[in-house]
Amino acid sequence: MSAISSVFGNPPGLSSVVETYEAAITFGIQAQLKFWNAYIASTAADPGNTNSTWRLRQGLVMGIITSSGQWTNYVATNTDGSEVAAGILAYGMRMQDVFTGLNTNKFYAMCVGGNVQVANLIGLDNQAQAQLSNRFTFDTNLMGFDRFPVMHFQTKTANYQIVASDNLSEFNNLGATGEVDFTLPPIANGYSFTFYGAAAQILKVISTEGGNIVALNSLTSTSVAFGTGGQQEGAAIMVYSNPAATKWYVRNISGVTLTLA
Repeated sequence: MSAISSVFGNPPGLSSVVETYEAAITFGIQAQLKFWNAYIASTAADPGNTNSTWRLRQGLVMGIITSSGQWTNYVATNTDGSEVAAGILAYGMRMQDVFTGLNTNKFYAMCVGGNVQVANLIGLDNQAQAQLSNRFTFDTNLMGFDRFPVMHFQTKTANYQIVASDNLSEFNNLGATGEVDFTLPPIANGYSFTFYGAAAQILKVISTEGGNIVALNSLTSTSVAFGTGGQQEGAAIMVYSNPAATKWYVRNISGVTLTLA
C-alpha cells in the first residue's frame, strides 16, 4: 500500500494506523492512482456505516458541493453538486474531532483517477460509474456516458427481457415478422437504452414496474411503442432512468407518433 495511512489529515498518535486492508479498492499497479488535495465538508457522511456515519470508509464515492467547493459523499438525488461523482476516498478517515467530539472540516487526499474494483466501492451506482468513467478504469469495464452512447448493438426478432449487463445497448428488430416486446430491467439509475425500428412491425418497450414511463403528455405509461403504420421503419427512441430511479424518460429521437399504454 501507499505510505498514506488511514489517519491522514488527523493529529498524529491519536488513532491506530491501518497497515493492511481486507478489501482493496484498486487492481493492478498502485502507482496508477491519481490523487488531489481535497477539503472535505464536516457534514460528509458514510450512511452505510452502521457503527458511526462520521467514519468514512475506504472506497466511499465522493462529490463536490458547487457553492463551497468542499467534498462530501456522493448522493444521486442531491441538488447541490454532490449528485455528480468526482472522486473516491482511497483511505478511511474520521470526520469527528478527537478532542471536541464534533464533526469538522478536513484536508485529505482524494483519489481522482486510476484502476478500481467496483465490488469494493461504497455508494457506487450506475450513474456514478458513468460519471467517473472518463478518469477511472473499472474492473467491470463499464463505459460511461462521456463515451459513444452505445456500447452494444443487438438485434431481436422475438420478445426479450433486458438485463443490467445490456446497459448502453441499442436494440433493433431487423428481420422481425411480428411484434417484438422489450421489457426493461428493474429500474436503477444510470440506465440508458436505445430502440430502433428496422422492420415494419410494432416494437414495444415495457416497464417492469408499470406506470413509470414518462413520454409526451403522459407521466404514468406502462409501455411505449412504434405502433403507427408507416412510422415504424427508422423510428427511434432513447429510454433512460432518472437519478432517483423512479421514472423512465423517453426521448423521441425520430419524432414519430408513439403509442402509449
